[in-house]
Amino acid sequence: MSSAIGTSDILVSQLVTNVPEMALGQGRCGKVCKLPLQDGVEIVRWAGHFEQPVELPLYDDSERISFSFNCNLAGQADCLFEDGVHHRIEDKAGRISYSPGRRGIYRQQGALENLSVMVRPDVFLTWMGQPDSELRNLLARGGYASWHRGGELLATAQWLNRMLAEMDASHASLRHSLWFQGQAMSLIGLFLESRGSDTEPDSSKASDRRLMRARDRLLSDLSQAPALAELARVASMSEPSLTRGFRRLFGNSPHGLFQVERMNAARLRLLQGQVSVSVVAAELGYTNMSHFAEAFRRQFAILPSEVRLCTSGSSGSTRDPGRDG
Repeated sequence: MSSAIGTSDILVSQLVTNVPEMALGQGRCGKVCKLPLQDGVEIVRWAGHFEQPVELPLYDDSERISFSFNCNLAGQADCLFEDGVHHRIEDKAGRISYSPGRRGIYRQQGALENLSVMVRPDVFLTWMGQPDSELRNLLARGGYASWHRGGELLATAQWLNRMLAEMDASHASLRHSLWFQGQAMSLIGLFLESRGSDTEPDSSKASDRRLMRARDRLLSDLSQAPALAELARVASMSEPSLTRGFRRLFGNSPHGLFQVERMNAARLRLLQGQVSVSVVAAELGYTNMSHFAEAFRRQFAILPSEVRLCTSGSSGSTRDPGRDG
């Protein structure tokens, strides 16, 4: 396989460093948010939305091991490499990859949010010590180890994804850099613990797909949660099995996951600084402001009005017409 760089190739190192947003025409946009943690370690968030299929020719010159997790996929995406290897991108699943000098075509239609912790091999080895045979082969030859799943892995990746999205929206980090470094190392540890899940039986994979359909229905409208019975019908399983499956795959019950995502949406809207607390509460189906404020406080340990005040203050105004919470 040739390692020469073509004139049309997009260098991965440039993509995650110098191209924060790509406007590729109407209905086609990709955005990169990068957070350096230490020399040789970065967190990279990709958020792409393409109404029509798009193809990006990539050349991996990053010299990084990538621990990559697909947090939200509404559509389809894959990678086709020049040696004929085809890698399908799955929702709520991750992969470990190391592809120095590898060229391929990244294809996407729809929306995808992906979070990656990228680590230089020498740094990874100082953390890992003596790697096992699978990791030694990956570092020696390059390649992919796919199908990493699990409730704790999913929850950690989604939490990091939300924090980077909020940081990008507010242009300020709400967490200390050591928090991000600790979460990144936890994510890598969870990836290493989850290896081997690619051999799970087909029946388990089918069950996970049904649970993901139920999750998509659950989160399709954050102003009103569907009944548990409806979610069970979508997943073609009993209500107790649905709840157990949610806890295993997503790390929370259906009601708990709905509330977490509901409050995360509220926080992101408030951080954008364009609407009042009362408007956000109404958008998310709350008719009682005190109930909204208490739910927000339980998740974030602050009131929604405090987030709104900070946002207003940063733009030169401290008045919030919706400070009911």
